[in-house]
Amino acid sequence: MLTPHRRFGYKLSGYFMEYGPIEAGTLDEAKAKIRQKLGVNRLPSGLQVWDLNERALARWRVDQAS
Repeated sequence: MLTPHRRFGYKLSGYFMEYGPIEAGTLDEAKAKIRQKLGVNRLPSGLQVWDLNERALARWRVDQAS
């Protein structure tokens, strides 16, 4: 039985741009697809991945100044 695909977004630490959607059945599958897309063996530290059903993708999101 096929698992319905969900859509995920991701954002690299220190960057303003959010990317997606990545279609995958689970969060782990989405992370594997992101690793493949970035061409890395390990995801960068601080990478944020979320389900787009929980929070929409904002293409230009400005981080709060510290």
